Amino acid sequence: MNVIGFDISKDTIDVTLLRTSGQSDYIKIANACEGFEKLNDWIRSKRIRKISISMEATGIYYEEAADYFSAIYQVFVINPLKIKDYSKSQFSHTKTDRADSRLIAEYTKRHLDKLTPFKPSENPTLYKLISLLQQLKQQQNESQNRLHAAKDTFIRATHEEIILLLAKQIDQTAKRIDLMIQQQDSLNTHYKNLQTIPGIGKDTAAILLRHLTDKQFKTANQFVSFAGLSPLIEQSGTSVNKKGRLSRYGHRRLKRALFMPALVAYRIKAFPKLVQNLSHKPKMVVIVALMRKLAKIAYYIHKTQKPFEKMRYQTA
Repeated sequence: MNVIGFDISKDTIDVTLLRTSGQSDYIKIANACEGFEKLNDWIRSKRIRKISISMEATGIYYEEAADYFSAIYQVFVINPLKIKDYSKSQFSHTKTDRADSRLIAEYTKRHLDKLTPFKPSENPTLYKLISLLQQLKQQQNESQNRLHAAKDTFIRATHEEIILLLAKQIDQTAKRIDLMIQQQDSLNTHYKNLQTIPGIGKDTAAILLRHLTDKQFKTANQFVSFAGLSPLIEQSGTSVNKKGRLSRYGHRRLKRALFMPALVAYRIKAFPKLVQNLSHKPKMVVIVALMRKLAKIAYYIHKTQKPFEKMRYQTA
């Protein structure tokens, strides 16, 4: 398989083509429509039949390229941590944009059978609004922490004004998200079903809805892994037996969004059997288990298109 690796920055993309024969080619283009068209002509000039393009999920800079090329070729968007770990495994000492684009292409060629093709968002505006809401809430929390630490009157007044402005923007964004979902019957049904899960409110339901509809997950465990809630187990022989911990991989904002709902579910005793089975564990371990439980339930509710069955989980 011929593979192309993109190393994407705000203004440019470094491109390395690895041919099936082992030969490689390199080109640098603008991260804009004219650059994409130039690269498409360059690929055609190589007379390559089958090709896959891969890139890292670098902020928002990859989105336009991924949308453009996924309409023509098979595209993969890879977690940057995986590329970083792969670089370490190869003892790579060269850190340049060109070298990184080749590294991404090499990783893709080696792990092609394990990668999931990129699919453009069906509701890009809605999904960007959901991301915006999460960012605004994070800024609000940070400003509240700064207000708590501030002693100067002027500084406190400034933080209070920022918090009021953020609260207004959060309210307007949340209402806009709710309205956009209500305008699509299919999304609205899934949205309401997700809110029947204990601890899941409108904001978390919107986040879950975004990821469950934006990507294809074959199993609940795949969704749990995507959320970064899969345990990392390190055992080898008799000398290595480390305590289980969460994987570094996964969507951090999705993981963060499930924390408060899990805490609520713990307080209202929504899943007594699970909590009872883990009663000998520290509280944080129980909360993480509840986060994993909520993610799995959200997946099944989305797949079956049925609301939460309370009686199924209420018996201890």
